[in-house]
Amino acid sequence: MTTPRHRRKRGVAAAALAAALALCAAAPRALAHGGEDHTAPAAPRAASTGTEHVVSGETARFSVVVKYPARNAEGTLPARVYVARADSSAPVEGARVRLELKGGLTFAADAAKTGAAGVYELALPAAAPGTTANGVVSVEAGDAFDLVIVGDLRFGAAPPAAAPPAAPPAPGVPAGSLAVGAGALAVLSGALGYALGRRARRKPPAGSQPPEDRPALSQVAS
Repeated sequence: MTTPRHRRKRGVAAAALAAALALCAAAPRALAHGGEDHTAPAAPRAASTGTEHVVSGETARFSVVVKYPARNAEGTLPARVYVARADSSAPVEGARVRLELKGGLTFAADAAKTGAAGVYELALPAAAPGTTANGVVSVEAGDAFDLVIVGDLRFGAAPPAAAPPAAPPAPGVPAGSLAVGAGALAVLSGALGYALGRRARRKPPAGSQPPEDRPALSQVAS
């Protein structure tokens, strides 16, 4: 016979176990991809490595990266343009690639093919240190055509690298919470197993004993 007390215990244990399972299942969704939305094209990005400026952009069709020297120059600056398909990252060969700059510097030129797959090159004009120009790369590969915005190209030597600031806590569920959730799940699973085991081992009431056991009990009593 199941008493109200046992029903309450089983209900509490089941609810606690369900809550722990929900926590552990939600954690990967919160941390997946660092919160990024890969269904939308990536925004233009720019960086300097000390010897090189790098800008990049992406559309639904193409990913483009432009690299050129981070130095003051009186002549031209050799630049390379890397073109890949956005859905597979496969290099795009045999395309027509054109870079256009507007802003502090006006420039437009086709990039020449190289012996490397998906790599094109051109010469950027000299510009005064600190000049900034917004760049757009047009890519035509077969029937596919797109304009890829790569953002601001900066000219001149790269500024000295500053000490990185202290990293803020990562968004989403901290890694420690995953361990806590896993520990809680293990404890709750053990507690639930222990409670069910005790219930299984609990002796049934005297009235529910099997008939074959009653004669034996009567003989012991006599």
